[in-house]
Amino acid sequence: MKRVLKALGKTLSHSILLVCMMALVAIGSLATLPTQPVYAAGQYSTQTQQEAKITDPAESFDAVNPQAAYEEIVKTAQNPNKVEKVYEESLEEYREEHPPEGIIQKIEESIEKVTESK
Repeated sequence: MKRVLKALGKTLSHSILLVCMMALVAIGSLATLPTQPVYAAGQYSTQTQQEAKITDPAESFDAVNPQAAYEEIVKTAQNPNKVEKVYEESLEEYREEHPPEGIIQKIEESIEKVTESK
């Protein structure tokens, strides 16, 4: 009887130890999850840096007149109707550069992806 109780005690202690170790591994894996988006951001930032055009800082500063730009912003901000108009114009420009994708286009892209992977 003593042998059976000793064996049960060892088995119980080993199972408790195993559960504790699994909990520590799970906690450790949760600690590494927040770093994964950082790796994704690193990939995209390197792509944009490679695509960026390097210009001479002196030339780009001479081309922009900061005082005139500031005065234009102040004049625009003083008239609420003009602010809305400027916003709508910039929104239109953005929409022209980035047209919204329709459902059909998204479906076509997903079909192409599926057929390419096979």
